[in-house]
Order: sequence, then C-alpha cells, then structure tokens
Amino acid sequence: MTSNSFFLQRAIPCDADWHVSYPALCMASSTDPVDERRKQIVAATADDTNIRMVFFSSLGAILDFQASWDELDAATQGWLAFTTRWNRWWLRDVTALTAIDRHAHPPSDVRFVRGNVPCIPTDTSAFRQYLDSIEYHYRRDESISRILFAPDAAVAA
Repeated sequence: MTSNSFFLQRAIPCDADWHVSYPALCMASSTDPVDERRKQIVAATADDTNIRMVFFSSLGAILDFQASWDELDAATQGWLAFTTRWNRWWLRDVTALTAIDRHAHPPSDVRFVRGNVPCIPTDTSAFRQYLDSIEYHYRRDESISRILFAPDAAVAA
C-alpha cells in the first residue's frame, strides 16, 4: 500500500455542518498573521491504540481520519512522519503527544488545548467538543474575528 492511499481511503470529507461549526479553524491556515508559514491545521488526539486527526486545509477541505496504530504500515507511517513535520498540530495533552511519539514521530509544531477537554479518538461527540475549544482559540485572533464578525455594512462595502 502506498503511503497516501491508506489515508485517502480512510479520510472522510466533513460535511457543511463542520464548516459552519469551525469557520475560524477553516480560515486559520490561510490567514497570514495567524500562521505566517500557512501550515495546514491538524487537530488530533491519540492513545496507545488509536489516532484521530482532522485536517483543516488551506484549500477549505476538512478531512477526518481515524485508524488504529496497528493498521499503519511502514509506508503509511512515512506519510505520517511527513504530516507531523509540515503541519501545525493541536493536541489535547502531553499523553496524546507521547502516544504519537511512541508510534510515529512527534509533531514539530505543537499547540496544546487549554483546559481539561476529555477526548478519546473513537468518541466523535467528545472530539467535537475538543474541536470547539480550538475553534474558540482562533475566533479570538483579531485577523480572523475581523473577517468572521464584520458588521454587514463593512462586508458589503
């Protein structure tokens, strides 16, 4: 199996509900002051059994990927090494970072979510609450909030 094919087979494009729920995350990788190198945003969590990653691309796509560590062959782990190197990763806590480090490579650009947001990779409801906390972070960014929350008169001008 080639490195990209496993990801492409398992990544699920998220529907419009995700775009409406996470507009700031969708904008974060394409807004200059927020991410000067325009990295794709990856919100992830992992434990000793599974990893879950949601990719917010600069092209507007949101892809949800879940897998067990046992499913990742050497080629797929090579792809994961590239992903951890070139994207901005948001993780729930150091435990998730440790799991990723143990099974792949630690991300080179990591941010941690503030607060205690319980989240296991296979629980979609908890994962969405976790994404809510990252969304909140980006909504507080001035360059994003200025676009998202502009008065109608300013947007029409």
